[in-house]
Amino acid sequence: MEKLNENINRIKELMLVESDEQLSLFTGDKKPISLNSNEFTSRFKEKVYFILKDLYKSNWDSDRSRGPGGGGGVVNVHTVYDLLQKKGLTDYDPEGGDWSILNYFDTNPQVRKTIVGLYEKESGNIIDNTEVMEDFIKWMSKNRNKLFKDGEILNTLIEKNVDSLYRGELNERKAYEYLTNILVTLKGWKLKGRSVPGSKTDREGVDFIMVNEKTGREAKFQVKPLSDFKRVGKYYKIKSYNIKGLENKPVDYFVFAASEKEDVYIFKNTKDKYTILDNDNIQFEEPPIQF
Repeated sequence: MEKLNENINRIKELMLVESDEQLSLFTGDKKPISLNSNEFTSRFKEKVYFILKDLYKSNWDSDRSRGPGGGGGVVNVHTVYDLLQKKGLTDYDPEGGDWSILNYFDTNPQVRKTIVGLYEKESGNIIDNTEVMEDFIKWMSKNRNKLFKDGEILNTLIEKNVDSLYRGELNERKAYEYLTNILVTLKGWKLKGRSVPGSKTDREGVDFIMVNEKTGREAKFQVKPLSDFKRVGKYYKIKSYNIKGLENKPVDYFVFAASEKEDVYIFKNTKDKYTILDNDNIQFEEPPIQF
């Protein structure tokens, strides 16, 4: 395998391929493709990741607990911590505060839409088939500095990514403030600062932690968006967003909240007492916790 990689790198040098490039397996067979398809989003994610790794070598953290597939990511430049602080979210625990907003570009729909729009305007092409998709991927590589280094375009991409992240963080803040108010009467417990996006606890799925000051016992919480709550027979049904895999989170409680809604619902993470119905819906057998 090592010899094969050496040969591929040698071929890349001969072909003047950029250092982040992976040789395309595209055969020339043109087939329809959607911008929301797994094929397109996977190619986009892969390319953005390798471009950023190439452009930000001096700011790359290879910590295997971070980034897609444990490959690390950009740190200490355009950090999520600083950007959200500027938005007024100042109650984060600083652990993990070096993580860059650039690490979210590969999966953010608004960033992807903006870059696609720039390509289609410049090239006159519409990305509706695999041939144009491959041309788009090459265009991103060729224009990497214009897109991803400091300038007007990068500022726009950062702004769009921060705005979407900020909306999700407001939901967490609503839940955090709700529990803070509860602690006024729940003596002996305190809340740690909220986990900043990109921190170790955030990546594990823990949004914030409540600690018993006497025993040191911890209660861990994950917050998900609240769209709707209703009682259906003996069940308590929550409509949320992107909750597949929720049962694998190492938390004690699930919190469902939305910045624009007054109600907040907290359920204990009790095995076999809830069912994830689909990507956006979950039902619990036990009622939400009343404090």
